[in-house]
Amino acid sequence: MGEAADTIRPVWRTRLAAALVAWMGLVVGATLASSRLLEVLPASVLPFAAVSLYITPIPIFLVWGFWAMLREPLTGWVAPTVVLAFCGAFVPAAKPLFEVGVALNFAGHRPAYEAIVDDVTSGRLAPAPGEVGWTQGRRGEIRYAFQSRHRDLVQFIWSENPYLPSAVIYDARSCGMPRPGQGRRISSYDRHLGGHYCYVREFP
Repeated sequence: MGEAADTIRPVWRTRLAAALVAWMGLVVGATLASSRLLEVLPASVLPFAAVSLYITPIPIFLVWGFWAMLREPLTGWVAPTVVLAFCGAFVPAAKPLFEVGVALNFAGHRPAYEAIVDDVTSGRLAPAPGEVGWTQGRRGEIRYAFQSRHRDLVQFIWSENPYLPSAVIYDARSCGMPRPGQGRRISSYDRHLGGHYCYVREFP
């Protein structure tokens, strides 16, 4: 009996614990980086990646955890409890984490955005010949669009995925912090990012 007891390890010293910690770290990290991932991943890959990371591991870890609990009742209960607790905590935390990720992604791109906005508003960027709608362009990895008749409005496209469309909009007329005694200036935008920049989940 002594030899058998010596071979039993607490669940937090097993491969299950290492895999569970790694998965929780990946979930939090991917949520923070989701805005950036929307920019760089092909639209066809996003649903598969989301299901593979956020959904599929849950039943796998639960089955693995219950199996560990049967083998080592004293500490095995920790694994399924952690899985369920993490899932319960992640549901309300997902949106704040995503919002932090949006702010971080915008902060990383802002100098390039400001240079493009300056070129658009000053007229240095010319619209496509005969174009009366949106003129689209690319500078490095940044996609942007503007209208020749409304140069105080510039789109910076993050994702055109039909399920998760998103962009940052520079709008000198409608996006900005409210002034004292005035109402909110953001009308159709989801979030004010700073200056005249707003984040939007749907765009024309």
